[in-house]
Amino acid sequence: MNIDIKKLTSCGSDWEINRYNFLNTLKQWHNLLKKNQLYPVLDYSLNLNHKFQELLAENIESKDWLDKEVNGTMINDRMVMLDKAHKISYQLNKLIDFVSWALNMNNQILTECYALKEFVYENIQINCLSEFDKFKGKGYLIAPDYEKKLYKIFLYELTINWESEEPKETLELNLLRSIPMELLQESAEELIAKFVKYSQSIYDPMIFKVDTELDFAFNETLLPVIKEKLLEKINLNSFYC
Repeated sequence: MNIDIKKLTSCGSDWEINRYNFLNTLKQWHNLLKKNQLYPVLDYSLNLNHKFQELLAENIESKDWLDKEVNGTMINDRMVMLDKAHKISYQLNKLIDFVSWALNMNNQILTECYALKEFVYENIQINCLSEFDKFKGKGYLIAPDYEKKLYKIFLYELTINWESEEPKETLELNLLRSIPMELLQESAEELIAKFVKYSQSIYDPMIFKVDTELDFAFNETLLPVIKEKLLEKINLNSFYC
């Protein structure tokens, strides 16, 4: 489902076949978005956009140089046309036309992705269930998966590493339990409280609860947004509630 850009933009390509193959892949991505599956389509589309932008910039620069060669060079008072440069320039024009077209088509997918992500973001809330100020770098999260009719309990952990002399935060979520909703007679708050009470891994941990009515694909759509919003919640008041 991902796109091999080198193969798609190689010299001597059949550009009509490339367009067909590219559109076929975008159709697969679009079908996933229609099923409200945001990832990995968003990652693929962003990566494609970045690589195409780089490729376009590089080849436009090359074309500018080749155009001068194609226009001819004065040798012994005679204008000499470089046939090889002319052929390469022709192929570059084909490549640039294809990449420009593909970027435009991919931007339509990106627009759909961003619209879906914004909708999901606005329809997910994360609430802190802990009553007292405490360290928020590690704790528990409970979230509903309405598509599979489960409550999911996660252990989360925030780590900070340094990259290029800048701190970079990484939030990991590890699934601990998946509990069928039909077996429960208690609320999500009571369920996570009972789980924490009998868990020995963390003393007096932070607890967060996801509130949403969305029944979209959990791993492909909800979970990445939940991670993003949980990190924002943790950082809202530094490491403490």
